[in-house]
Amino acid sequence: MEEKIDEVIGQYEVRVLEKRRVRGGMLLETDDGFFTLTGYKENLARLSFTEQVKQELIEQGYPYVDQGIRNINGEWLTKDHMGDRWHMKRWYAGKECNLSDEVQVQKAAAHLAALHRLLVMGAEHTDRIVQKNMEAMFERRTKEMRRVYNYVKQKKRKNDMEIRLLNLFSPFSEQAEQAVDELKKIGYRELLENEVNAGKIFHGSYSYHNVLFGENGKVITTNFEKSAYGIQIVDFYDFLRKFLEKNNWEIHRGIRVLHAYMEEKPLEKREGAFLYILLSFPEKFWKQMNFYYNGKKSWMSMKNLDKLRKIEQQEENRRKFLKEAKRVLI
Repeated sequence: MEEKIDEVIGQYEVRVLEKRRVRGGMLLETDDGFFTLTGYKENLARLSFTEQVKQELIEQGYPYVDQGIRNINGEWLTKDHMGDRWHMKRWYAGKECNLSDEVQVQKAAAHLAALHRLLVMGAEHTDRIVQKNMEAMFERRTKEMRRVYNYVKQKKRKNDMEIRLLNLFSPFSEQAEQAVDELKKIGYRELLENEVNAGKIFHGSYSYHNVLFGENGKVITTNFEKSAYGIQIVDFYDFLRKFLEKNNWEIHRGIRVLHAYMEEKPLEKREGAFLYILLSFPEKFWKQMNFYYNGKKSWMSMKNLDKLRKIEQQEENRRKFLKEAKRVLI
């Protein structure tokens, strides 16, 4: 492994002072700052698009991204003698956004809004990758929930996990079906088409792992590998939902984070309605049903049972937050 890494590094114009293993590859400290070197399995079109997105931000005056580095042959990817492909990116010293620190979370939310204002790419960028259709995805997940319910219901002997899934299914299933209906009512597909045609880009993975706070207060944004043309508020939905789940859907904290984004980038009426619909879909419950169905059904995971209990415990707070969010967004 060490020999393979040195072989790949030798094809870049960097002088490595120290290297250490990190998840998925190596962190390199050089005389020009930090870089990462990781294996790459996606196609070149995806990588090219990702780098275009980051270059757009740099040209707009925001340089703190994990920009890809070309090798001495001017290529994004470098092969080792085994034929494996590697990608080098610039990296930064910093700490991940702490979801327990509301000040940091508000700052990350406002930062995302600022990124969204910058992330608009015109027709000259031909490698168009488009966001997944959320209406189709919610329809599929709603059907999956029903399929799991029917499977568990017909079992003669049920464990605690299965009994709890059955007991919780009805209200969450109604929420899922209503979310799908509401997406149709607001004209989601038209909204998606309009945002794509306007050149709007969403990050695709704006989680606390990918927002770093560096020295002198700079905010660093990493891992744009899932970026695409689409509706940008999906990024904020993912970020806000994770914050709310970690903080028991606490109403006032969640609304303050919501306002932090909206003060930087106000939402249009349909965009606000779309965000509310996303939040109303029972994402966490669907995940637990999915984990159960695709896992080993011969034994019960206590970890997943605990997660299901937590979903049940948080539901009252979640409903209260959604009621307040609806007042703000719609």
